[in-house]
Formats: sequence, C-alpha cells, structure tokens
Amino acid sequence: MKKVILLLSICLANGKIIAQEQTSDKNVVFIHGAWSTGEVWTNYKNYFEQEGFTTVCPTFYHHSVERNDSLVGVSMEDYINQIREVLKTFKTPPTVVAHSMGCVIAQRLAMEGLTGKMILIAPPANYGMLPTFESIKSVSWVNKVKHLKENLAKPTFEQAVAGMLHNLPEEKQKEVYSKMTYESGQVMKEMIWIKNLFGKKPNKIKYSKINVPVLFVSGGTDNASSPGISKKLIKKFKSETELKIFDKNAHWMMEENNWKEIAAYIANWVEK
Repeated sequence: MKKVILLLSICLANGKIIAQEQTSDKNVVFIHGAWSTGEVWTNYKNYFEQEGFTTVCPTFYHHSVERNDSLVGVSMEDYINQIREVLKTFKTPPTVVAHSMGCVIAQRLAMEGLTGKMILIAPPANYGMLPTFESIKSVSWVNKVKHLKENLAKPTFEQAVAGMLHNLPEEKQKEVYSKMTYESGQVMKEMIWIKNLFGKKPNKIKYSKINVPVLFVSGGTDNASSPGISKKLIKKFKSETELKIFDKNAHWMMEENNWKEIAAYIANWVEK
C-alpha cells in the first residue's frame, strides 16, 4: 500500500467536521454500526495508535444514549454523506475498518474509490441477499416498533444480549448496553430490506466497482451477522478478499475478551 504524509485531526460534533493536516504515514477510519457511537472503537483506537497508526472514529448524526428526535427520518444516505466528507479530507484513501451496519457504508464509499483496504467486521446482508435465520431472529423485535419510518428503534437489554452481547460477561453486558444509542427507524427499515422494496436502497452494492482488498471478520457464535453472511458476501467481490472466522466470538468483537487478538490480526493484515 502506498503510504502518505498525512495526519488528520478531526473533531465531529453534531455532524460538523473540522480537519487539520499535519504528518503521518498510516491512517485508519473506524465506522461504527447501529445503536453505538465512535466510542465503541476505544480498544481498537488505542491499540492501533500504539502500533503507529493515526485513527479517526466519527459518530453518526444525532446518536446519543438519550432519545433524540432529530434522528427521526434520518436515512443511511445521511450517514454515507457524513462519512464521505470524512474520507475526502485524506489525500490518499485511508484504510477503513467497519462494524455491522457500518460495513454497508464502507462498501458504498469503496464503490466511489474513497477507501484503501477495507475490513468488514460482522457485515450484515446487503440489499437483495437472504439473511440467515439467526440474523432474522435477532432483529425480529423491530417488527413490533410502531410506525417504524417515523420512529426511533432501540433493543431492550434482553434483546441486545440475545442478538449481540451474549458473549460478554454480565457486568460488561450492562456496561455496553448503558452506552447503546437509539437508531433511526428509517435506517432500520432500509437495513431490513424486505421492508423497503419500494424506497431508496442505500444498501444496494455494486460489487464490480469495489477494487480494494477486503478482509471479512466474523464471529462463530454471532447471532446478528453470522459467518454465513460473510461467506455469501465474499463470493460477490471481484477484488482480493479474505475471510477470518473467530469461532468463539459473537457480534460485539470490539469489546469481547480476545479483542486484542482480533485487532492484532487486522493490523497485521493491513500491513501486508
């Protein structure tokens, strides 16, 4: 990978970006998933910076633990536009590490040539793909959210544990859940694409336009985005790809006990 002379200091508050260029040679942008913020990457951010990387961990618009009605009606296209502006501040496309819903945003922006190497952790099924039974079950609670498009969605603690946090100790589950945010109902409708047959399709990916190396990282016990989804996805890509399955991990890999092992694997892959 061609290295660049760039250090990016970025502050994101309510979607506003302030960028300042200095000097560095390794850049990684982390994109979080639903119900979380850039803080979910704290372990990885610290690890990668210790390894000499410059990291940026933006938070999507209006994501907060407290209900924020400014999020009502927000589309995934809004998140894509937000992260596009972050990536455009780099002179050379940075490595992108994404989790869950963030993987869709990463793929969309890779289609535009804005990413370097791409790491997709627990990616969901894109538009037109059949999700696994486990994945469908993990978000079945969304069907009970009334007027989803005009509402916000957040799982209960029990729902979050069953779908995403079951591999964490109980105290860690409570800690993670205490930081989980509300998500736009519109975004959830777009993600569960069978609910969005006639709307805009931000998770429709043109795989032939992605020309960068891609690492898929899956957890063997992940209920929300099982390895079966990654195995289907990897067949659609024309670029260099690799799939790594951590058999004992679930969905919230960034904070599970062996998070450092996973971070090291990713960092080593980026350096290849």
